[in-house]
Amino acid sequence: MIANVEPWAELSESEVLNLPDIQFVTYCFQTFGLNRGIYNTIDQWLYNFGYRDVLQRRSATVSFLNLIREKSEKERTSGSILRFGKGGVTKQLYDFIHLPVPVFLNQSLLTE
Repeated sequence: MIANVEPWAELSESEVLNLPDIQFVTYCFQTFGLNRGIYNTIDQWLYNFGYRDVLQRRSATVSFLNLIREKSEKERTSGSILRFGKGGVTKQLYDFIHLPVPVFLNQSLLTE
């Protein structure tokens, strides 16, 4: 069964985090413009880092993507797709986990 397009804006954070897998992935694709490879890299990196609980990992994923989108909007005005350079997503994840939010948001976004 193909996931239905959901009115994502009407869902609470808790509802988003508890969506079935295919709908959560679709939410990330449609909301943040991710492709499957980037989503899988984020999910695997967070799991390897220690986010074993799926709800905690999903929460971290959404928080990370929201902050990346916020950084992206500050640095460029066009396009809704988040872009990362080679190795950029893992560098951004590392910084997201290890740096305070203000420092993370003030770093330049890798766009190559």
